[in-house]
Amino acid sequence: MAHHLRPFTHCGLDLFGPMEVTRTTREKRYGVLFTCLTVRAVHLELVPSLTSDSLIMSLRRMAARRGWPRFIYSDNGTNLRGADNELKKSIRDIDQESLKLDGVNNEMEWKFIPPVSPHWGGAWERLVRSVKTSLKVILKERAPKEETLGTLMAEVENMVNGRPLTHVSVEPGSTEGLTPNHFLLGSSSNLPVIGAFEEFDLNLRKQWRKAQLLADMYWRRWVREVLPELIPRRKWNEEQARQLQVGDLVYLIEPDAPRNVWRKGLVETVLPGSDGRVRLVEVRTQSGRWKRPVTRVARIPIGKEC
Repeated sequence: MAHHLRPFTHCGLDLFGPMEVTRTTREKRYGVLFTCLTVRAVHLELVPSLTSDSLIMSLRRMAARRGWPRFIYSDNGTNLRGADNELKKSIRDIDQESLKLDGVNNEMEWKFIPPVSPHWGGAWERLVRSVKTSLKVILKERAPKEETLGTLMAEVENMVNGRPLTHVSVEPGSTEGLTPNHFLLGSSSNLPVIGAFEEFDLNLRKQWRKAQLLADMYWRRWVREVLPELIPRRKWNEEQARQLQVGDLVYLIEPDAPRNVWRKGLVETVLPGSDGRVRLVEVRTQSGRWKRPVTRVARIPIGKEC
C-alpha cells in the first residue's frame, strides 16, 4: 500500500442491476460497487435509481465508513457491452459534470474512462465481473425484501473482502493468508457461522434466514467464478500455464465449505493423465491429505509471481 494512504484513497466505481425488491409492489434497485485499487477491497451500496443525486449519496455513505477518496475511476456507460439496456441508458443519462463538480468541491478527482479505452478498467473489472455475475444468478426471478437484499449485499462484501490476496501470513505460524479485510477490519472476517440453511428457508417469514441462505448460495457460486482470478496468469510469451508441481502451495476450492474458509495446503504428489498433463494432485493440509483434480485447486503465487 502507498505510504500513509488508507484503503479507498484510489478506487474504481462500477454499477450493476437492476435487481428487484418486494415492497407493496415490485421495485427496481441498483448496485454501486466501489473497489479499492490498492488492496482490492470492495464496498457495496444499494440505490433506488442511477441518478447523479443517488450516486453522490452512495458516495457519501461509502466515504463516511471508508474515508473520502482522492481519485475515483468509473465507466462512462459507452463501454458496457452486454449490460442491461436499461442500465446502459441510465448510466449515459448521469450528469457527469455534476459528479465531477462535487468531487472537485471536496478535493476529489473523478476520472471517466474514455469510450475507446475500456481496458483502462482492467485492474478492477475481473473482480467486479465475478461479483456481479454471481449476484445476477442467485437473484434471478427472486425479489427479496429491501432489508433482506441490503443484508445480502453486506454479507457479499464481507465474503469478497475475505478472499486471500497472497500466501503471506499475517502472523508467524499462522496458515491464514493476507486478505483485504485485514486492512479494513484487522482480521480476515469478523462474522461467525450461525447455522445451516436450506431451500425451504426462502418460504419462511424470518427474513434473516432468507438472507443467510442467499449468502450461502452466493458463496457457492462466487467461489467458482473467482477461481480464475486466484490462478496466476501466464505471460503472453508462454505457450501454456505452468503445471502444478510437488512443493507448490495451493488453496483448495471448495464451494461446499463454510463461507470465507480458504483451506491452504502443500502439493505432495502429482498424478498426470495419459497426455502427460497433471490432472490430479494430493494435497497435505492441517486436517489431513486430500486428492483433488487440478480444476479444484489454485496455486498460490510466490515471489516474483505475486
